[in-house]
Amino acid sequence: MQVDTLPLVAVGSASLRGRTHRNNDDSVCVLDTRVAEVVQLRRGTLFAVCDGVSSVPNGGWAAKITCERLVSFFDTDVPPNEEGLLQLINEIDWELRGRGVGQAACTLSALWLADRTAHLVHVGDSEVFRVRHGLIEGITERQGSGRRLGAWMGMGPQLNEVAQLWRGPLFVGDLFFLTTDGVTELITPAELLDCWWASGGAPQACAEAVLGLVELRHGADDASLVVVDVMSLESNRHG
Repeated sequence: MQVDTLPLVAVGSASLRGRTHRNNDDSVCVLDTRVAEVVQLRRGTLFAVCDGVSSVPNGGWAAKITCERLVSFFDTDVPPNEEGLLQLINEIDWELRGRGVGQAACTLSALWLADRTAHLVHVGDSEVFRVRHGLIEGITERQGSGRRLGAWMGMGPQLNEVAQLWRGPLFVGDLFFLTTDGVTELITPAELLDCWWASGGAPQACAEAVLGLVELRHGADDASLVVVDVMSLESNRHG
């Protein structure tokens, strides 16, 4: 697949340390036209949220490293397609296992927008929602029950078997919410949409409003989200 479009998006992101946590073990990744490599290589745009597993020693590190390494998708050695993204995610998984099996783990939801298509790779319980024509729907399934994860970054070869893949056509006006469970445990999808309308369609204001609600409800867990509003299927910014 040869990528020849670069969507123009408006993005907001925010992250909040949970009241019962010493550190914020969530991380977010925003790779859009404000990043030089994204503009120069025109491989689309990429967004992600990761939630470090607090029950292992290096959960926060795992989330941070996973988000940092995703920029490698814009290296010329990585094929600009879904298989290339999965290859990179598997490489990150093995890097996390280098810290010792079960010592570094996190969730991942990564959204790649390119060639009028949205691609999603989902591992764990960090849910993603899409809004189209004013209706919000979840496009991921929680992997696990309660506080027990059924899939995570750092689990090894089984990752390819359990990672959820989703793709769909991309349209101007599409809106995506990428959330960690510190958000979805307290905020309903309808409330996410309410925050969007109340913000006047401003992604950063919306992200901050959502976390304001989490704080108001005394969220115990770290909470993070990325809000992506598709403005145009082709950016006019060229390298």
